[in-house]
Amino acid sequence: MSSDDREVVLETSGVSKCYHVYKRPQDRLRQFFVRKDRKLYEEFWALRGVSLQMKRGETLGIVGKNGAGKSTLLQLIAGTVKATSGNITVNGRVTALLELGSGFHNDFTGRENIFVAGALLGLGREEVDERMERIESFADIGEFLDRPVKTYSKGMFARLSFAVYANLDPDIFIVDEALAVGDARFRHKCMYRFRQMQEQGVSIIYVSHDAPSMKHICDRVIWLDQGNVRQQGESKQVVDAYLTDLFHGEAIKTKTAQTKQPTQLGDDRTGSGRCAFTSARLTNATGEDVDHMTPPDTYVLEVVIKNHDMAPDETMQAGFWIRNSRGVIVTGTNTELLGVTIPTPAKDGQVTVRFTMQPPPLAAGSYSCTLMTSALDPEGQPVLGERVVNALVFRISSNAKIPGMVGIDCAAEIIA
Repeated sequence: MSSDDREVVLETSGVSKCYHVYKRPQDRLRQFFVRKDRKLYEEFWALRGVSLQMKRGETLGIVGKNGAGKSTLLQLIAGTVKATSGNITVNGRVTALLELGSGFHNDFTGRENIFVAGALLGLGREEVDERMERIESFADIGEFLDRPVKTYSKGMFARLSFAVYANLDPDIFIVDEALAVGDARFRHKCMYRFRQMQEQGVSIIYVSHDAPSMKHICDRVIWLDQGNVRQQGESKQVVDAYLTDLFHGEAIKTKTAQTKQPTQLGDDRTGSGRCAFTSARLTNATGEDVDHMTPPDTYVLEVVIKNHDMAPDETMQAGFWIRNSRGVIVTGTNTELLGVTIPTPAKDGQVTVRFTMQPPPLAAGSYSCTLMTSALDPEGQPVLGERVVNALVFRISSNAKIPGMVGIDCAAEIIA
C-alpha cells in the first residue's frame, strides 16, 4: 500500500490556541463582572492556524525553539487542552508521553498506575494484565514496580512512563522530550521500540531537540516558529533549515553519554531457538571487561552459543550489527563473511566465538551491539536461531573530528 492510500489518523485544520495572561490573580475573577469589550488580560497566541495531516504508520517530527508551541500542539492532539479555534480529527487510540509521570498518582505503586493508565485509555483489567509482562520487562525497575512512584528517580519515571504508554497498543503515540533523562542503554531500548511500532503501523509524533534522531526516525518534520508552521516536509531538509536558523552557522556540539553494561542479555530475543546465546562480553586485549572502545586499541567481542536442536552435520553461523543511538546500523560482520566455520557442538553443548577487532572510524558517542546466530538448512540457506537486540551497549571515545557518523581515510593536496 502506498503512503497516499493509507488511512488518515490525524488531521488539524486552522488550529489556534490563545491563553489569557492576567497581571494579577484577582483580575481573573473581575473579568467576569466587567463589560465584554473591556479586557483585563493580555492575549498570548501559542498557536496560530496550524494545519497538518498524518497517516497510519507515519512518523512525524516537530521541531522548534522553546516556546514555539510544540507542547501546546501535542496537548491539543492528546485532548488535554481545548483549541481556541480550528478543528482536530483523531481516528484511533492516542497515548501521550508529554512529561515524566504524567497521569501517575504519587501515592500509587507503579503497578497500580499501570492499571489506572489502562483504564483511562478504555482498557479493562484483563486487557492490561495481558500487557503487564511486557510493560514490566521493558521498564526493568525490579521491585520498585510495587513501590509508590513518589519514591522513583527521574530515570525510573522515564522507564515506567515510556514502558506503559508504548505498550498499551496505541494507534497514535506522542512523545515530548521524555527520553532526555534516560541513560544510553534506555535510549537504545526506546529507539528499538520505536522501530517495532513503526513496523506495526503505529503513527508516532516525536518532539526532540536531538536533530540527528529526528532525521533518522521521522518520515516528515514540521518546524514551528512562534506558534506558526514555518516549514514542513522531508525530515532532513526541514531539520537542516531549522538548525541553520537556530545556530546561524555555529558548530553543533554533542555530548558523549555515559553508559552502563546491561544486567541481562538484550532487550528483545527472537528466532527459532535452535541455537541461542547464553552470554556476551566486550573486553580489552588483556581480557578485562570494558564499556568503551578507544581507537586504535584492540578489543574482543566474546559470545557463547548453545545448541538446543541442531544436528551435528548442520553448520552454525554467528555475527553482529553495531547501531548508533538513533538505531541506525553503521557496521557489522559474521563468521561466513570472515571465512570462519563454527563446529556445531553436541545437543545442549556450547561453543565460544571471539571477534577480535579495532574500533571502526565512528564518531564519538553511544552504540549498541545486536547479536545473531543461525543454522544453515539443507539448501545452504541461513535460518535464524536467535537475534538479541542491544545485547551490549558501549561508547566509542575518539579525538578525531568526524562530521558525520563514519570517518573516512582521505588525504588532500593542492595542485597549483
